[in-house]
Amino acid sequence: MGSELNWGYVVTYLALGARHQRVRELNLVDMGVGGTIARNCNNNFLGFIPDEIGNLSQLRKIEMQDNELNGPIPTSLGFLENLQKLNLSYNGLYGEVPNGIFNVSFFTAIDLKGNNLSGSLPTDICNNLPNIELLKFSYNQISGNIPPSLEACKKLQRFSQAYNAFSGSIPMEILNLDQSFELST
Repeated sequence: MGSELNWGYVVTYLALGARHQRVRELNLVDMGVGGTIARNCNNNFLGFIPDEIGNLSQLRKIEMQDNELNGPIPTSLGFLENLQKLNLSYNGLYGEVPNGIFNVSFFTAIDLKGNNLSGSLPTDICNNLPNIELLKFSYNQISGNIPPSLEACKKLQRFSQAYNAFSGSIPMEILNLDQSFELST
């Protein structure tokens, strides 16, 4: 398929799936495509992530890493209650990470490394993420303190935060996590 992928078909399929609650995974890794994600059928993977992605209520995985997406991360991702994995790494996304995504309790992995994201992480980052195993924020412009509430992520195996603008020390509470926990600084 490669660059000959028919994005009109993909968008139509996604729209039908959203209406019928069937879209469960959107994997766009190494497709070799380019262009614009739009609300019509002229889609490729340059440009903004449309807010309408939040209407795909049964979506479980979003893997759109290594594209040329830009703009803010849609706040509508916080409405995807069944989302387990979000990988938007290595794009040109900017702005603050929407707090709503830290309220999706089914998440096991959030990977946002290699963008231009800014702002700070919420102090209660793990209060609603009981299943989170992976949090990757490296290579962004995130500032503020590393939240001590990471201790509440009992299943957290890896927290990657290198090459940001974090301040302060690493919270001692992190030492209460499982022995297999890895902190990437």
